[in-house]
Amino acid sequence: MRTASKSRESIPLIKEVIEGGGLVCAPTDTLYGLLGSALKREAVEKVYRVKGRERSKPLIVLFSSVKEMEDYGVKVPKELHSLYPAPLTVILPLKENSPFREVFGREDLAVRVPDEPFLLEVLRETGPLFAPSANPSGLKPAESCKECREYFKEGVELCVEGRAGGKPSTLIRLTEDGFEVLREGAFPVEVLREVFGGKG
Repeated sequence: MRTASKSRESIPLIKEVIEGGGLVCAPTDTLYGLLGSALKREAVEKVYRVKGRERSKPLIVLFSSVKEMEDYGVKVPKELHSLYPAPLTVILPLKENSPFREVFGREDLAVRVPDEPFLLEVLRETGPLFAPSANPSGLKPAESCKECREYFKEGVELCVEGRAGGKPSTLIRLTEDGFEVLREGAFPVEVLREVFGGKG
């Protein structure tokens, strides 16, 4: 596993690994994540295999903007436009023509625009990236490239040095009368109640 600095100079290398269907262990605004192209089925299969993750558990997909989500066929409610970027993951339905339906075999997708300038720069170069936490299923998330290397001796091509946010994103599903909190995390639920009318 090669290492790279969290700098603009490393972005071409990160992009090269991603475009080749590889995985990158990198800090995000929440936890260290395993980043890969959300548009490549082989990369999706690889991250499930490397993590030992149940195929039924969906992957969070990161975007550089809400507009990019919409361009790739994610149905985004107007309330979310003002909330991103943020450590908030929302499960949203996909349009019939969304490429994610074929890649993930799902009708919905857990999406987020991360609140981290370096990661947003990477996303603008690579396109949408899946980003599950950097750990084999059942173990605590890695907090450094040293721990990434211990977890993933093979299967992960590159690790970006840096500090992650430390808390997972808040995960919600929108409902007819508000929202349902599936996982409490870094984004305050109180703000969601204000945005979605106090329900949830």
